[in-house]
Amino acid sequence: MSAAKIHRGEITIIMATRGRPEMLAQVFASLKTTTTQKDKVCIWLYVDVDDRVTRDAIDAGKLSDAGIKINWHFGGQTAGLCETQHTLWNNSGRTSEIYMITCDDAVYSTPGWDDELRKASAKFPDGIFVASPHDPMTADTCTYPIFGWRWLETLQTIFPGHFPYWYDDRWVHQIGEMSGRFVWLSIVMDGIRGKGKTRRMRDLPFWARFFQLSLDERKTSAKKLIDAMNLDPESKKTAIAKADQRAAEIEIEQDKRFSDLYAVFQEERFTLHTPEERRAFNPAYFEKEAAAVAQMLGYAQQRIADKKFEKALKFIDATLMSNLRVRQAQDMKIVCLRALGKNSEADKLAGDVLATWPEMNFFRRLFRFLGMVASDGKTMIAGFLVSKKK
Repeated sequence: MSAAKIHRGEITIIMATRGRPEMLAQVFASLKTTTTQKDKVCIWLYVDVDDRVTRDAIDAGKLSDAGIKINWHFGGQTAGLCETQHTLWNNSGRTSEIYMITCDDAVYSTPGWDDELRKASAKFPDGIFVASPHDPMTADTCTYPIFGWRWLETLQTIFPGHFPYWYDDRWVHQIGEMSGRFVWLSIVMDGIRGKGKTRRMRDLPFWARFFQLSLDERKTSAKKLIDAMNLDPESKKTAIAKADQRAAEIEIEQDKRFSDLYAVFQEERFTLHTPEERRAFNPAYFEKEAAAVAQMLGYAQQRIADKKFEKALKFIDATLMSNLRVRQAQDMKIVCLRALGKNSEADKLAGDVLATWPEMNFFRRLFRFLGMVASDGKTMIAGFLVSKKK
């Protein structure tokens, strides 16, 4: 998209909803009451095709009035919210100047909130910024991120797509801080029922550590945004230096704050599912977790190649918090331990690896020998028959 195609002052709200039409009706009522320029605001909503509760409420006309244009999209249930939000962004035409990501259990409490967004956007004529209203429940996090159009066009996504729940908001918050384009707003978003339970939540210690250790990806995004700002060489150099400095500060803060025990507490406090439901196999969730484990091991492999063995161990140990056990992760850890002079630990782990994944070396060597003999013998026989024909 180019600047000429953007509709100035237009705001698109993007939201996923499931099974909570009463709350959604309250959200619509708050929009009708507090939105100033209603003709310049629209909302796009993703509804799962199996969500009969919401569909029945729509068909009954209970969700027809928000004072702004309402656009419904019905689709299959996705593994994470990112997929629904990206679908809505694409379907919207991507021509609005401002995009607000919100949910179906938070109301707009500030009259004229849309004009406040336009004032904030005017400070960034290049369209690159992320802003956050005030959420009384999580005051330190960008719970409902608001993007300038060019931020999304530059990164080509709203959120990274890694997470089945949580962390997307913190992801873009940190990118905004590193790029120097994060803004707090005076707008207030109030939760209808406080901080509720979270769908899909499981293995929170792993996802918390995965988020921390994927900081390099956020750093790359921040620098991509800085490149898109069309700064003069000196200003760009200064912006990149600040991004590096903020990334270093975030890394130190995160390492100090991580606690797997606290993550377990948070999971038990906020998960919507029982322990039995969390242990059940879920193909969509498995794909997310497997991709995250693969990313951590990729980072570890690169650190090993660079002989940064201590850092490599951080990524490898993070994978051990997941439900997946990967032979290559254990092999990498053995390499790191030996390189760091921790031979006794490496020997013990090597023994555990062999017990878990028996290599049957005697039989493998025997089969390789027999295979070689069979292959060579076949070649010799074929050669002999050809020579006889001649």
